[in-house]
Amino acid sequence: MGENGGVSEHPEGPAVPAASPASATTPAPVDADAPTHVSASAPEDAQQPVKPVLTPSQAKRANQTLKGMIISVLLTVAVAIPVILINPPDKAENFRAPVDVADVASQAAADADFTPWAPNLPEGDYVNFARWITGNVDGIKFWEFGVVTKDDEFVWVRQTAGANPSWLAAVTENAALAGTHAVDGTDWELRTKGKSEILIGTLGKSTIVLTSDSGLGTLESLARLAQQEIPAK
Repeated sequence: MGENGGVSEHPEGPAVPAASPASATTPAPVDADAPTHVSASAPEDAQQPVKPVLTPSQAKRANQTLKGMIISVLLTVAVAIPVILINPPDKAENFRAPVDVADVASQAAADADFTPWAPNLPEGDYVNFARWITGNVDGIKFWEFGVVTKDDEFVWVRQTAGANPSWLAAVTENAALAGTHAVDGTDWELRTKGKSEILIGTLGKSTIVLTSDSGLGTLESLARLAQQEIPAK
């Protein structure tokens, strides 16, 4: 074993017996070619790993780099969190709370030349916003609200008595004409844009525009309700 308890790099020789009277009086022959001293183990320094040592200036630069990285991460997080909070994912659970659409419609009716539609929605569905828009495209005034279904689907409703091609192009974002779609025998104009599908129909004195990316089934349900509730004259 070496001085530190490790295994010696050089094997030890045979044990030397205790000195006898003869060996005490007769010196052993000396081999001139043999080394005068053989270490039983490697030098202690050779067994210790060499640790790099940074100069004060290098250590200072390393600390500054680490601090800079930490500050950059914190600044990035500080900027990202408000953006996420301001722009939440477009999911039904993040829609605004239900509003009293009938109350807002009655207020809009004072300025409208038609009766703003306030639907009687099935249980579980609700309106999450409603407003009267003035001074829009070509000065056309219109009524709009959003419907959130119990299945977390969304339909955007617009209604006006002054619809024209430029207004329809604006509210549908220039959606392409895709033919017609019948709902209980009534034909609605069908337009599409990306994932969105739009039904446009004339009911009584007003034009109704229904927009959704949840499929025609969702649009049909609201179109059917509009046909039942909006006066034909």
